[in-house]
Amino acid sequence: MKDSTRPVFNMYTISKETKLPANFYTTKTGFFCNMERALQKQTKVAVKFRLGSLEHTQKLEGYNLSTLPSSQ
Repeated sequence: MKDSTRPVFNMYTISKETKLPANFYTTKTGFFCNMERALQKQTKVAVKFRLGSLEHTQKLEGYNLSTLPSSQ
């Protein structure tokens, strides 16, 4: 007897064509991102550099400021 169920689509599968190269983050990110990564690797503590105010940085990163807790 043949299985007649439809295959389930899994939106979380990643095909080989959509995978990023191993050096993507070190070659395509900026200076401060690379420095954060290097410091975190050495100290085992997440270090984040913020250039400008919290609100301005969140706006540039695309956060919805109306849903974030106030920084006051």
